[in-house]
Amino acid sequence: MNPFAFFDLEPRFNIDSQALRKQFLANQRKWHPDFHAGSPDMHRQAVEQTAANNQAYALLSDTYSRVKCMLALHGINTEQEQLLPGDFLMEMMDLNDLIEEAISGNTNSREEAENQLGQYFHENEKVLLVLTESADLSAVHHGYSQEILREAAALYQKHRYLSRLRKNLSGITEL
Repeated sequence: MNPFAFFDLEPRFNIDSQALRKQFLANQRKWHPDFHAGSPDMHRQAVEQTAANNQAYALLSDTYSRVKCMLALHGINTEQEQLLPGDFLMEMMDLNDLIEEAISGNTNSREEAENQLGQYFHENEKVLLVLTESADLSAVHHGYSQEILREAAALYQKHRYLSRLRKNLSGITEL
């Protein structure tokens, strides 16, 4: 599903969140299953449209989900291609060691790991915001360059990597 097309929005990294919310609520009112209970076919369609509306809204209202959607529209699969730079991976190995110490009960390591994770998340979000704002401006005249898209994909992958580390620190293991 293309969530941008669902809401009739131009695919962009940054969107007007208030306009998105307004369209989401209008769709909710239009397709609420209770308003279509009289006809089984219309009720089924309303249930499907409501589910699609919820899914599309969830994808576009989250920055990183929206980035992933944009990348997919441009043929970049963030699940298959590894775009993380080597220096980042080396830093993450050190941070992972610190997290292992924290999990073992070292409170100083826990505090340091939490601080480092917070800094990495903050820096990644800051860089992503600057990149996507300039990409959207540039795209008006030239489209999105492969270089910009790959940079955005690397930032998306960094976010996912950091999120996994944060879960590990919290004691949440992924399957």
